[in-house]
Amino acid sequence: MSASSTARGQDPDQGQEYDKIGPTAHVTAYAWYQLGLPYSHLFATREGAMMYWAFRAATEPAIRAFKIPSLLDYLEFRHRMLDTQLDAMAPDRIIELGAGLSHRGVTWALDRGVRYTEIDLPHMSAAKRGMLDKAPGRVRLALHNGTLELRSTNILAPSFADEFAELVAGAERPVVVSEGMLDYFELSDRETLLHNLAAGFRKAGVAGHYLTDLQRGDRERKAGTAAKVTRQAIKLATRGQAVAKPFRNLEHVDRVFALAGFDAGAELAPKLLAEREPRLRRLRSPTTIWLASVNARTDAPA
Repeated sequence: MSASSTARGQDPDQGQEYDKIGPTAHVTAYAWYQLGLPYSHLFATREGAMMYWAFRAATEPAIRAFKIPSLLDYLEFRHRMLDTQLDAMAPDRIIELGAGLSHRGVTWALDRGVRYTEIDLPHMSAAKRGMLDKAPGRVRLALHNGTLELRSTNILAPSFADEFAELVAGAERPVVVSEGMLDYFELSDRETLLHNLAAGFRKAGVAGHYLTDLQRGDRERKAGTAAKVTRQAIKLATRGQAVAKPFRNLEHVDRVFALAGFDAGAELAPKLLAEREPRLRRLRSPTTIWLASVNARTDAPA
């Protein structure tokens, strides 16, 4: 279930069906509202409420019959894992890809004073800006002074590496985060994005991290019915837009990131993060939370 409407960062006039992933932004935002997360009320929509409750009603029989986690359990696990790790890293610069209706940017900009850039497709950024224009003055001030930035750009274009380098330049602990986005890309597009990020960190001459969730075929097979129900539910919620083929296994994840230019990567263990966020002890999911890093060196000629 994606928090974003990101499919391909191209111009709408080129014929892409950008609205297919859009519904997930509404559903996920309403789930965060149900969890009572900070500032999530700003992005809870009537459409999101209708889709969320319809989705729950449709999947409740399977949840009871197979004793599998609910939609809210899956989304809460993913969200709390990412937020807990992000909090532990204490970043001074955050870029969120495919931000959708995420409340994370408002939270970090207002409560932490951290410069935060959200990147998404033009129509999604415009819709979110319309919501924030009606928000309290503190939110509008963050947009005005640049602490919170909504940006539309093509993250798969070769030029994004240079643009990204400018975004993280001068930061000491920059972190890129994406939630529910990477799995909608085909493998070739994932490789392109990862290359852009690694190259951007090196062009800026800074060490940085990419924190994201992803799916693995080996874990989905082990999860069995739970994974099948989740995939069908995602297809239903996105009006036919299913996620792409998952990574094969943990070794495949590590290899793809390494070939794209990342220096290290590791799966985050829920048990370790549960020390900081006790709620994680009660949640389970086949989702993998992956943290990749690029060391502080530059690709610029000496």
